[in-house]
Amino acid sequence: MRIFLILLALVLALPASAADKIRFSYVVPTIDYTPLLVAIDRGFFAQEGIEVELVQAQGGIATPALISGDLDFSGSSSAAISAILKGAHLKVLYVGEDHSAYELWVRPDIKSLDELKGQQVGVISRGDTTEISVRYVLAQRHLPDDFVSFTPLGATAARIAALTTGTYAAAVIDGGESSDIEALQKSGKLKMLIDMHEEVRMALSGFATSDALIAKNPDLVRRTMRAIYKGISQIKATPHVASESMMKHGHEKAAAEFSEREFVPRMLATGTIPRDLQENELVLRADMLSVPKDKIPAPSGVFDFSFVEQAAVAVKAEGWKPTP
Repeated sequence: MRIFLILLALVLALPASAADKIRFSYVVPTIDYTPLLVAIDRGFFAQEGIEVELVQAQGGIATPALISGDLDFSGSSSAAISAILKGAHLKVLYVGEDHSAYELWVRPDIKSLDELKGQQVGVISRGDTTEISVRYVLAQRHLPDDFVSFTPLGATAARIAALTTGTYAAAVIDGGESSDIEALQKSGKLKMLIDMHEEVRMALSGFATSDALIAKNPDLVRRTMRAIYKGISQIKATPHVASESMMKHGHEKAAAEFSEREFVPRMLATGTIPRDLQENELVLRADMLSVPKDKIPAPSGVFDFSFVEQAAVAVKAEGWKPTP
């Protein structure tokens, strides 16, 4: 008995196994990133034995970091898709929405898209979903890729200022990014030209990782997607957690609450999109990037939804449910 007690004391004295640490990028704390943010705030990552370091980086920075291994996961899945089409060994694991989240706003003197020919359009960063949404609009109207030029302006405030000061003719804005939009429209300082929520169907938002991490540590990828799946499940069941997490991570209250009302219903509960949309995404994106048709990879070479699908099955089997 004495030996047993000594052994027990030694076991209890051992340090608890350390959590796996991952570096996960996001751009700004908007609705697109709430499955990640809620999973952190509600302890879903901790339940999976994972400690998350959030890295704020735009897609043009996050994607090279993902390729090099400096990041484990990226919240810039759209930039990852473009990189894959150019040969990068990455996979999109999760898609948050299947429609554009953006609107094309212009100076009040602009009456039609034709008047934007040769003009600069402000976007968050080059090659991200703000730019790609506009490129889809151009493609749908059979307009050339160089019909407009794109300038990275970063934060919402900078894009709005570029419009209101007349520096730029147009900018891509997410209505959920700022509570100033409606007031500026009513004052006649700017107006919405195209509602891309309605016009553009695309793989919007989501999370990506590298083929190298999938091969090296598939269990870590699996547990990460379990946490993400719980995050989106919690949001769909109790939408208020989305705005709470956005505000906790620095988003303004009015914009967060607007996003909760307008965009939570559109968020994909499964984190997946059908094959036809995957194929359409790749064909249109390849055309934009001048990738030959015979070089377009199969959807399975770009999207890997197996981890989030496994997460859904496992969470259901465990009887896990979102908390009220």
